[in-house]
Amino acid sequence: MTLTIQLNERDCLKTIEKMALLAMPPKKRIWLLKSLGRWERQNARRRISQQKDIDGKALASRKGKTKGKMLKRLGKGLEPYVKNANRLELTWGNRLTGRIAARHHTGQPQKMTASQMRKRWGTPNYSAPCSKGQARKLRELGYTVAKKNGKGKKKPTLRYLMETVSHGKAGLIIRELSNQPHTVAWDIPLPERKILGSKEQDVNRQLIKLIEQANKRN
Repeated sequence: MTLTIQLNERDCLKTIEKMALLAMPPKKRIWLLKSLGRWERQNARRRISQQKDIDGKALASRKGKTKGKMLKRLGKGLEPYVKNANRLELTWGNRLTGRIAARHHTGQPQKMTASQMRKRWGTPNYSAPCSKGQARKLRELGYTVAKKNGKGKKKPTLRYLMETVSHGKAGLIIRELSNQPHTVAWDIPLPERKILGSKEQDVNRQLIKLIEQANKRN
């Protein structure tokens, strides 16, 4: 993901400010764009620290019990690059980090395969006792066992399930009871978390300040 700003496309600037940009030597324009990029980077890091997006709204939190700040690693490696003394590109030197930022920015689902899950978390021990979550799911789906006297069936307790049903068998029963097909790949939803890019009026305001500072430089 890359934030791009071009000086020749700043239509909101006044004529006198545009003329000042045009009259500026390349060296000063490079300094100006680099400074603007560092300002945008500071804004992005502040949003991550405050856990807010570009509109000042709280970032969508993680699902589940995992707590902690979101996108902490995206505050590192963000660098401004200037092209042809006219174009600013603020992006991550690491391409993988840039792709992760882009997915969060657009809310793009992440495709995950069974092999990727095994690589990340390891191969499950299917003969181990089922987890408490699996046992709870079995009860929710109406799983029953025969009563001791052989007359009728009953809903087993969590403890009974965790002591008698294996991890692999529980997964198979859950798929059958919920009519879930055996999947080898699936999409993990990802909400939008926009942290890069300031409002047009704020960028122009900062640009005007930098023009004034650039004109005072030797």
